[in-house]
Amino acid sequence: LIYHNKVGAAFQKQDIESARAATIQAASYLDSAKPLLDAVVSNSGGTGSGLSVSEYLEKYKLLRLACHRNLGQIYAGTGDMAQCEQEFRHATSSFPNEIKAWQMLGRVLELQGKSSEMQTVISKIQELQQQQAAAGMGMFGSGTFQ
Repeated sequence: LIYHNKVGAAFQKQDIESARAATIQAASYLDSAKPLLDAVVSNSGGTGSGLSVSEYLEKYKLLRLACHRNLGQIYAGTGDMAQCEQEFRHATSSFPNEIKAWQMLGRVLELQGKSSEMQTVISKIQELQQQQAAAGMGMFGSGTFQ
């Protein structure tokens, strides 16, 4: 959360390099903490500090997706669409069942005029929406992502 605030402050100052560096550092910390988080949850019998395993994992996912989103926006804002696309592809690879990750990738493909790849992404989003609707999760999945 500290790095989220640093990124926001850097964006307000239009200091793109600081925002990028803070986002990369936050992502690195999250990636380093994930195995520790998994171990704590595992050793606590599925709960820790009153949260279930799924709640911990959801919080990690939302924070990590925010890092992907921030980096993608930074790369797009600096005109580096190839790096933006790579970041969003990493998000879909890390979170293949997360609609928001696919939406981010679809948007950058659209901006680049990669319509055939974008159609593949749209099909994936529709497939995930159908799966989630069938599972009773509604159209936008679980959790909130901004």
